[in-house]
Amino acid sequence: MSDTRPLRHIRATVLTQAWAGAFTTRLLADMGAEVIQVESLNRIDPWRGGYPPRLSGTYPNRDPGDRPFDRNAAYNSVNTGKKAITLDLNHSEAMDAFLELVSISDVVAENFSGRVLPNLGLEYPVLRSVNPSVILLRMPAYGVSGPYANYMGNGGTIEPMSGITSLLGYEGGPPMNSGVMHTDPFAGLMGMAGLMIALHHRARTGRGQEIDLSQQETSISLIPDHIMAHTMSGQSPQRRGNRSDRMAPHNNYRCKGNDSWVAIAVRSEAEWIRFCAAMGRPEVASDPRFRDLSARLDNIEELDRIVSEWTRDKDAYNIADTLQSQSIPSAPVMKAAELLHNPQLKARGFFETLEREDTGPLPYAGPAWRLSDTPGILGSPPPGLGQHSEEVLREILGMPTEMIQDLAGRFITGDTPPSD
Repeated sequence: MSDTRPLRHIRATVLTQAWAGAFTTRLLADMGAEVIQVESLNRIDPWRGGYPPRLSGTYPNRDPGDRPFDRNAAYNSVNTGKKAITLDLNHSEAMDAFLELVSISDVVAENFSGRVLPNLGLEYPVLRSVNPSVILLRMPAYGVSGPYANYMGNGGTIEPMSGITSLLGYEGGPPMNSGVMHTDPFAGLMGMAGLMIALHHRARTGRGQEIDLSQQETSISLIPDHIMAHTMSGQSPQRRGNRSDRMAPHNNYRCKGNDSWVAIAVRSEAEWIRFCAAMGRPEVASDPRFRDLSARLDNIEELDRIVSEWTRDKDAYNIADTLQSQSIPSAPVMKAAELLHNPQLKARGFFETLEREDTGPLPYAGPAWRLSDTPGILGSPPPGLGQHSEEVLREILGMPTEMIQDLAGRFITGDTPPSD
């Protein structure tokens, strides 16, 4: 079958790592781009984990194996479809090879702190001098300018720095992080969007450009209503758990089973009446304490108690089906393991099975969108450390075998980190 993916003629040479940047470049690979991911043997991607005794990870069958840095679920989840090479850019031979790759690439991407690329001497004017139409995506935590530009960060620190953490938590309790660092993949999606705009612009004008994407700023865009509310009123929003000031009931409610919950959101008075009937408590709809949204919010503790009494001995999926049949938004709170068996995701073929010799067949989350004429796929399994170093250096750059062997002997390239 011929490859119809829309970016199949694009090559990206990238220094992305961990989650946000690696997710952006995985999305490029999903859409057909040749993504050559560059690491250093002396500083491998932290999401590879498992390089004893410094790091750890989550491995198939909980077995790190002989090469744990190839088996960690974190790295493998966001690096499908890529080629992995190693080049220690502190050495001139490696820098020359990197710049030669840039000269024949469409995209360069990185998500280090703002100081790293200048320290390497790889700012945009340098890249443009070897490839005038190249597009550079930079994704530092706080952007490439300003007093925080050189600070390191990830989802765990971007959440509080974007104001999101101040909104998460329960009434009267402390602020909380989400626990899943969701600002990382959100920045990854925004990075992909930025690259698509830049590629479209280059197709029309022939000109590349530098994209300065601040993960903090992209995350602030998740809470614009709260920013505007404070601007207009001078008051800071308070933490309310899963409750809403526009809907009631609006919460996650405990159900039968181990740590089982159902989400329920009632949006209107008509839904409120249907909801009470679905609970078998139609009289609650006319209770003066709950006569309208304002009254329900004033008596939210008692309202949540009534709903919880109804849900606690019932199956979360059955509750969701009952309410959905009444056009009331509801869904079970799903655990990660349940997603693999979710009928909606199975029907859409969201999870794709990829097999590597050292991990066997495993399901991977597929592309986050569907294009009818140019669908994306995950492509090849996630690469091992330096798996494609020799292939890229010899077949793409034309480097002699003797030189590659010399670089590997000095750990400038290769597929195994030097021992401590």
